[in-house]
Amino acid sequence: MDSADYVIVGAGSAGCVLAARLSGDAGCEVALLEAGGQAQGEQVRQPSQWPLLWDRDEGYGYSTTLQPGYASRSVPCPRGKGLGGTSAINAMLYIRGDPRDFDGWRDAGNPGWGWDDVLACFKRSQDQARGASALHGIGGELPVSDQIDPHPMSLAFIDAAQAQGHGVNPDFNGPRQGGAGLYQTTTRGGERFSTARAFLDPARHRANLQVLTRARVLRIVIEKDRAVAVEFFDGTQVRCMRARREVLLCAGAIDSPRLLMLSGVGDATELQALGIGVRHSLPGVGRNLCDHPGSGLVTGVNEPRPMPASSVHAEAGLFTRSEQIDDGYDNHIQYFLMPYGPLTNAARGRPVGAMAIAQALRPRSRGTVRLRSADPMDTPLIDPAYFTHADDLKLQIEGIRTLRKIFASPVMRSFVGAEFAPGAGVQSDAAMEAALRLSSGCIWHPVGTCRMGPGPGDVVDAQLRVHGLQALRVVDASVMPQITSGNTNAPTIMIAEKASDMVRAAVH
Repeated sequence: MDSADYVIVGAGSAGCVLAARLSGDAGCEVALLEAGGQAQGEQVRQPSQWPLLWDRDEGYGYSTTLQPGYASRSVPCPRGKGLGGTSAINAMLYIRGDPRDFDGWRDAGNPGWGWDDVLACFKRSQDQARGASALHGIGGELPVSDQIDPHPMSLAFIDAAQAQGHGVNPDFNGPRQGGAGLYQTTTRGGERFSTARAFLDPARHRANLQVLTRARVLRIVIEKDRAVAVEFFDGTQVRCMRARREVLLCAGAIDSPRLLMLSGVGDATELQALGIGVRHSLPGVGRNLCDHPGSGLVTGVNEPRPMPASSVHAEAGLFTRSEQIDDGYDNHIQYFLMPYGPLTNAARGRPVGAMAIAQALRPRSRGTVRLRSADPMDTPLIDPAYFTHADDLKLQIEGIRTLRKIFASPVMRSFVGAEFAPGAGVQSDAAMEAALRLSSGCIWHPVGTCRMGPGPGDVVDAQLRVHGLQALRVVDASVMPQITSGNTNAPTIMIAEKASDMVRAAVH
C-alpha cells in the first residue's frame, strides 16, 4: 500500500493499540509507521533488563537541555524506539492515576474525559490476573499481573511503611490510592508485554494492516487545511504514504510536537526563524511539557542477593499525602523501592545499593519541546524545566525525609546499610535543596505538549483533532491537559482506546 484509510505515525504505547483496534474493521486499510525496529529481543522480554535498554537501538538516546533547577545539568530522557515504543523499555508498572485526574480533564473543557467516561476504556484493555470487578476487566489484550518473586526487602518496605502509619494498600488501582504495597505490572509469566506484543502481534496477520519499521517520518503533508499524507525515510529513499481518511499522530510527548512543527504547525515566529514555512499557526505546540521529577535515597545493602529475571526492580511502592498542599487530592507523593539501584552498563550487573525514589505526583513546573533546527533528523530541544516551581522541590524534600523514616525502622535496617545519597549529613532544608538539585532526574513520564482543550494555548479538541486542521489527530500522552497521579503508560493506552472509538464513530 502507498495509501491507507488511516496512517498511524508511531508504533508506541498508543499507536499499537490504535492500529489493532482500527484494523479490526476489515473494511478499512491501516498503515502503521515506526522509526525503530522490532524491539522484541530477549532483553526486551526480560523485565529485569529495562535499565540496560536506554542506550540500545530500542531507545532514542534523548537528553534534556541544561536544567537550571537541576544545577545546570542535562539528564537522560529515555524514549522507546521500536514496536511498542516506550512500553518496550519502561519499568512496566500499571498505574491508572486518581479518578480526580480525569474529572479535571473534563472540567477543563474536555467533555467525555471524566473518570466515569474513561473507566470502561481502562477495563477493555485489561486482563487482570486477580479477576473482574467494578474497577478491573478480564479478557483484554494487556496482562496486568502480580509479581512472581518480590525481593524480601520489598516486603519489608511495606511493613516499615505500615509501622510509620501509612497503611497497606493491596491495589493502587482500587478504591483508594494511598498506602504501601506491591505494584502490579504489564507482564505475564515473568515476561514483559509491551503494547506491540499485547495488541499488535495478534493483529499482524490481517491483510488490511501494513506495519512498516525503520520508517522515519519526516513530516505530515498538509494541503490547504487538511492532512493528506505522511513523508518518511525508509533507509534508502523518501516515500509518501497517503491517508484517505485521517493521519493519526502517536509519536509521544516529545516527537508528536516535533513532527507538527516540522510540518509547519506551531508557533509561527519560531518556525519562521528556522526557515520552516508556516502551514498553520498554533502556538501551544510543544508547550506545557510536564514530567514527574525523581529524587533518590541510596543506601548500602547488607546481604546482596541477585534479582530474579522477572523483577521490574521497582517492586514496592507508596502513595502519601502532604500537609504542604491542599488541592482536594488525597495523595501528593509517590515512591518506588528498588532493592538494588537500577542496573546500569557501568555496574556490569553488580549490585550497587538499594534505592528508593520519591516523585511529586502533580508537579507544577512546565517546560517545552522545541526544534533544534529544520532538519528532521536532528534531535529536539527537551526542556522539562524541573524544579522551576518551588512547590515541586518542597515535595521532593518531604519525600526523601519520609523515606528516611521508613529506612530507619528495624525491619528495613536488617537489609540496608549506610546512606550514600543524599548523605546522612544532609539535613537542613538548604542542604537538602542543594543535594536534590544535584542528584534528581527524569521519571520517564513526559506529557502535555499537544494539550487537549478549548483554549488558545491548546492543540487538540476533546475528539483529539488538531485545532484548525482536518483529518489530523494526536493520540498519545502529549494530549494530557494535566499529568496523571502516577505512571503514565496505562493512561496513554486508555487514550488510544478512547480515540479508536472516536475515529470509528467519525465514519458512521
